[in-house]
Amino acid sequence: MLAIIGAGAMGAALAIHHARAGNPTALLGTAFDTAIVDALRAGRPHPALGVSLPGDVECRDDQTWDDVLSKAEVVLVAVSSSGLGDVVSNIAGRVRSDAIWAVATKGWDEVSLRPPSAIIADAVGSSAPLAILGGPALAPELVAGAPTTFVCAARDPEVAAHMRARMEFGDVSVTTTDDVIGVETAAAYKNVVAIAVGACEGLSEALTERVFVHQFANARAAVFACGLRDMSALACALGGRADTILGLAGAGDLYVTCLGGRNGTLGRLLGAGQTPEQAQATIGSTVEGAFNTRAALAVAERVGVDLPTARAVDAMLSGRARPDAVIRDLMGALTGRSNG
Repeated sequence: MLAIIGAGAMGAALAIHHARAGNPTALLGTAFDTAIVDALRAGRPHPALGVSLPGDVECRDDQTWDDVLSKAEVVLVAVSSSGLGDVVSNIAGRVRSDAIWAVATKGWDEVSLRPPSAIIADAVGSSAPLAILGGPALAPELVAGAPTTFVCAARDPEVAAHMRARMEFGDVSVTTTDDVIGVETAAAYKNVVAIAVGACEGLSEALTERVFVHQFANARAAVFACGLRDMSALACALGGRADTILGLAGAGDLYVTCLGGRNGTLGRLLGAGQTPEQAQATIGSTVEGAFNTRAALAVAERVGVDLPTARAVDAMLSGRARPDAVIRDLMGALTGRSNG
C-alpha cells in the first residue's frame, strides 16, 4: 500500500500514476484539501488537473487516515513546505516503523529554514528510510502520460532502488542519487531563478514599442545561467554536488519551472511594470518563490555564499529597485561588468 498525503496537483498526479503502475494507492487529503476530496469522491475532475481519480485509488479526508497509515509500506508526502512539519509530526506515531518516507515537497521550512529531509528526521528519527523526489515533473504531463524522468535521492541505495521500482512505468523513468542536499537545494532555489527569468519576459512586453525582439531570449538565457551558477554554489557550500545541479534535479527542474507557473508569472508582472503588491494581488495565491528568496539569502549568509540572483529578486520584490536595472546588474554579474 502506498499512502500519498496531500491532494493538490502533484499529490493527485502521483496517485494516478502509481495506480496505473499497479501499486495499491490511497490519496489522503489534508484539512486544506476538503473541497478537492469532496469533488474526487463524487467522481468529479480534480480542479487543477481536469481528470478524475481511477476507481482503484482510495480517497480519504483527514479524519480517516489511520487504517491506511498503519499498513502503508510507503508514505509519500506532497504538501506545501509550510505544512510539512505539522503533517509529519501529526502522523509519525501512526505509521509503520519500517515504512519508507518519500517526500515530493520542495523548499525550506519558513521558520527554521530546514530542508524536508531534516524535518522528517526530526519527527521520525534519522534512521527512518527516506527518499526525496525531485526533477522536472509537471503534474499535468505526468497525468497525461508524457515522457517524464524523476530524480530520487536517498542516502540508502536500497531505498532509492525500491522507489525506482515502484515508480517506473510507461514513459516515466527514475534516476537515483545519494545527493539529498543537492536535490533539495535545487528544488528550493529554482523558484527564485524563475522569478528573475520571468522578469525578463515581462520587460520585453513593456518595451515592445522600442525593441523588436521575442521575449528577451538573450537576457533570459543569461539570467538562467547566473541562477544555475548560484544554485550550484549554494548546494556545494551546504554539502551537495555540482553534478546534481547540472543534471535533472537542477538544470532540468529549473527549465520547466521557468516555462510557467506562479513564480514565472510573478516575475513577468513585475517586469511589465506592476508593483510587488499589484503582482501578488493579480496572482491571488501564495507564490513560494517570494519566501524562497528570503530563505535562500538567509541560508547563504550562514555558509558565506553570495547569490546575485536572489539579491536581484529580493530587490524587485521589496520595491527597492526597478526590474530593468536589476536585470542589467544581474547580467553584469556574469562578467564582472558594473552598470552603475
